Amino acid sequence: MLPDLPFLISPNSLGIIALLVFIGSTMIFTIPMFATRGTAQVAWASVAGVLLLIEAAGLITLVVLVHNGTIWQNPLSW
Repeated sequence: MLPDLPFLISPNSLGIIALLVFIGSTMIFTIPMFATRGTAQVAWASVAGVLLLIEAAGLITLVVLVHNGTIWQNPLSW
C-alpha cells in the first residue's frame, strides 16, 4: 500500500498528519479535566499535559527521522 501513496511519506504531509493527531488527542485527553473541579481538575490537567508532552516528542521525532531519511526514503526524491 505504501508504494501507492508516496505523497503521505513526505515530511510535510507527515507533519500535517501528526498535527491533526495531536489536536484530536488534545481534545480526548482534556475531557476529564473539564468534567471535574478543584484539585481533581489540576491532577487531570497535569496528567494530560504529561501525556501530550510525550506524544509531541514522539511525533516530532518521527517527522525529523522521516525528513533525514532514517525511517522511510521519500520515493519522490530517488
